[in-house]
Amino acid sequence: MEKISTDFFKKDFSIGLVSLNQKALLAKNLSVMQKSGIDIVESLSIIIDSNQGRLKNILEDILLSVKSGNTLAESFARHSNVFSGIFISSIYAGEKSGTLAENLANLSETLKKEKQLLEKVKGALLYPVIVLTASFALALAMSFFILPKIIPLFEGMKMDLPWSTRALIAFSNFISDHHTALLWSIGIGIIFLIVLVKQKFSHPVTHWILLHFPIIKNLVRNTNLSRFSRIFGSLLRSGLSIDEALNVTEKSLDNYYYKKALKDVSLRIKKGVKTSESLKQYEQYFPKMVSRMVYVGEQAGKMEDTLLYIADFYEEEVDNSTKTLSTALEPILLLFIGIVVGFLAISIITPIYNITGNIKG
Repeated sequence: MEKISTDFFKKDFSIGLVSLNQKALLAKNLSVMQKSGIDIVESLSIIIDSNQGRLKNILEDILLSVKSGNTLAESFARHSNVFSGIFISSIYAGEKSGTLAENLANLSETLKKEKQLLEKVKGALLYPVIVLTASFALALAMSFFILPKIIPLFEGMKMDLPWSTRALIAFSNFISDHHTALLWSIGIGIIFLIVLVKQKFSHPVTHWILLHFPIIKNLVRNTNLSRFSRIFGSLLRSGLSIDEALNVTEKSLDNYYYKKALKDVSLRIKKGVKTSESLKQYEQYFPKMVSRMVYVGEQAGKMEDTLLYIADFYEEEVDNSTKTLSTALEPILLLFIGIVVGFLAISIITPIYNITGNIKG
């Protein structure tokens, strides 16, 4: 395993992304061909002919590496920026134990589950993102195209304007005077925020917020628990030791606090502490149900099956969390839009109503 982790010098500069679906299909096809008795060189050649773009270029390099005498795991590890630790480790364990076909089939199923999980999370976030983006676009359209035509009419009125109208005039004038700088500031601010969130030094703060923010905390926790259980269980089923599987699982998770907890759990296990006892020390991240079920799996000698059952359970919880998130966000977003539209309506209609009243009087 040490050789795999250090042979990452190969760089790939092809354009395009390799999706989880492509990786799952690749693992499935390799598994079927291995079960059919086709050797790995011929299997890769057949798969290369049916692919294109970046994945084809990567597989061609992997094929050359295998032909030169490297193992399949070492060859895939040359592209660790594309293939995750679980992908490489599953192949390594399969080659080591002679169960490559079975491991590839399990890997394909794991990647499919991962894809489904990500789609659920993205689906939950899609609605609020669309609403907020549309609201922002509407505000910009109002500021640059509609308000500049209405505001001069109000400014020419020789009457006391409501505070909301005065605030709208001040806002419109500010936009008009500083629109270029404002657009640049918004663009740079968004880019800066995205870059900042991706930096490792910000993870203790941003990931803590994700784990404790009322509306999304359950979704974040359930997603991490599902991924932990699925990856850990799949790697154990592939034949890796608990230490190796836990190390790959820790690197596969994104959340800073779950990664930190698993590092400590791994250290405890190396000292002889059971996995269930180690997980019990972090009940804020791994609920009692998880540690207790892992304990049952340890006693029965089927911890990988127990972990995969836990993964299925938390995937259902993710599904429930996404529905709850949509239900909770919908009235909040509608209230926000209603307040904005109501403020604009009052600011514009009230002066016009006053003028009409004065003319009738």
